[in-house]
Amino acid sequence: MNGSDNQSLLSFIDSPIVVGDPDGRAIYANPAFEARFCQSRGSPRGEHLAALFAGGGREAMLAAVASVCTQGETVRFRLREDGVGYLAVASPIDAEGDRVGVVILLTDEPTMDGRFLDFYREIQEPLEEVVGCLDDLIDETGGRRDERFRSIVERSLGAMNRVRKWSEELHGLIRGENSVAARAESLAPVTVLRQVATRMAAELSRSGVDLELMLPAQLPVVRGDETLLETALVRLIRHRIAESSATTVLTLSARKAGDGSEESVLISLVDSGHRAADSGDAEPRMVRETVSILGGDIQTLEDDEAGRVTLIRLACV
Repeated sequence: MNGSDNQSLLSFIDSPIVVGDPDGRAIYANPAFEARFCQSRGSPRGEHLAALFAGGGREAMLAAVASVCTQGETVRFRLREDGVGYLAVASPIDAEGDRVGVVILLTDEPTMDGRFLDFYREIQEPLEEVVGCLDDLIDETGGRRDERFRSIVERSLGAMNRVRKWSEELHGLIRGENSVAARAESLAPVTVLRQVATRMAAELSRSGVDLELMLPAQLPVVRGDETLLETALVRLIRHRIAESSATTVLTLSARKAGDGSEESVLISLVDSGHRAADSGDAEPRMVRETVSILGGDIQTLEDDEAGRVTLIRLACV
């Protein structure tokens, strides 16, 4: 079969295909490729393959073509053009032992069904419930003082945290991110803190603890996942209630801090009934890990007059 026969066959393939010479310049593009990528420029013949794309797609194509032409290895990569994602396969063309070019096939990147995100959210709820039950168990059994119980429950919590970590990684993959999904999402801090107060109202009432909200009318939007932040704050409040019988009032507040690229929102939980001499963890491990996933910082300060103050800093979008 000669070259023209090959090109004739390629013209009937619905997926975009472009063929380049050993220098990485286009020598053929099938009709599907020209229809998608060459409407404003005509035939791409003679142009460098990387020049047919923009931005990150150009860099990805340049690297792939260089690797194929110099090393003779098939390269698989992703690129985006005009908001559309493609999966690309670049393969060497050999003839009689000589490398004579590269052929690149592009297929539409499959779109993740929204049901995957629904499944993720459904998984999160029982996961948080199990972690909560384990925390309750360690308190009910005196596990924080009993090494035997503490070891068992902490191993279980560690396993659940690993499950949670991979759940977040899955979330990131579904959303097409290089890291945890929370980094690309945003939330309104005032809304989340009010949701926390509403969610905890009955539980706080049974414990004889008042939750005071001190919020401005509005705050900047911050990076992070709304559900994760709400979960972290609920876990922190429950921990504060459980660790001190002297606590009668908790104050939850938020304010803007910094300017420009350093702008952030500072969320604080103040337990004025806590004294520095009291025992207990500064923050539950689950809370620390959740704040880390959100890309934020957390610290707890002790003061004989103010009590215990936990600060969570989240970067603004």
